[in-house]
Amino acid sequence: MKPVDIYFLHHSGFVLELEKVILVFDYYLDPLKRLEERLEKTDKPVYFFVSHVHGDHFNRAIRSFEDRASGYFLHRDCSLALGNQSLLHVMDVGDEVKEGSLTVHMYGSTDAGGSYMVEAEGLRIFHAGDLNWWHWAGEGDEENREARDWFFRELSCIREKEVDIAFLPVDARQQVAREWGVKAYLHHFAASLLVPMHAFGQRWVPSYEFRWLFPDQTMWIPKEDGDHVRREL
Repeated sequence: MKPVDIYFLHHSGFVLELEKVILVFDYYLDPLKRLEERLEKTDKPVYFFVSHVHGDHFNRAIRSFEDRASGYFLHRDCSLALGNQSLLHVMDVGDEVKEGSLTVHMYGSTDAGGSYMVEAEGLRIFHAGDLNWWHWAGEGDEENREARDWFFRELSCIREKEVDIAFLPVDARQQVAREWGVKAYLHHFAASLLVPMHAFGQRWVPSYEFRWLFPDQTMWIPKEDGDHVRREL
C-alpha cells in the first residue's frame, strides 16, 4: 500500500502526489492554487496531462510551470509553445510513451481528444477526459444509439481490467443518464478508488440504483474546489 494525495482543482482537473512524482490532469482552473502550493513544498518531478483542446480541460497557462515541469503530455489537437520543446509529448489515440518512471498510454474518447492510462510507482491511474456515454434527452434516438455504440467500442479497446484510481465524468446536464457511463465502466472494469469529475452543475450524489449495483465501490467525491484526500492504495 502506498499513500496518494489527491487534490481537486476544478471541473476535471486534479493533482496527484505520489511518493516520488506529481501528476497533473486537465488543469483548467486552480482557484485555491493547490498546484502552486504543492510545488513550493517539494522538488518532485511534475508531469502534466491534457486530454483534449476544449477550454474546460486545457489552459495554456500550464506553460508557466515549465521551469518545474519534467514533461507535458498532450493530445495532438492541443498546441503549447514551450521554451524547451523536448518536454512536450504529443500523443494520438493508441500511442504509448515511457518517460522516466512513467508509462503513458492514450486511449480514445467519445468527444474530442483521448483518455489517459498512466502507470507510476506501481499504481495504475485512468483519467477519462471526455470519454463518456453521452446520452442527451434532446437528441434523436439514432444519435443516442450512435453515442452508446461509440462509447462501448472505446471501452472494448481498454486492456487494463483493474486500475487503482479511475476519474470518470458524471455530467449533471445528462439528467437521468448522468450515471450511465460510470456504471458501464464499472461493469467492465474494477477501480480501487472512483473519483467523479466533469459535474457541470450539482455535485453528484450516487443514486440508490448505483449504490445497490456497486455496494462495495470505494469513492471520493470532492465537495468543492481545492478539496484534498489522502488514500492508501
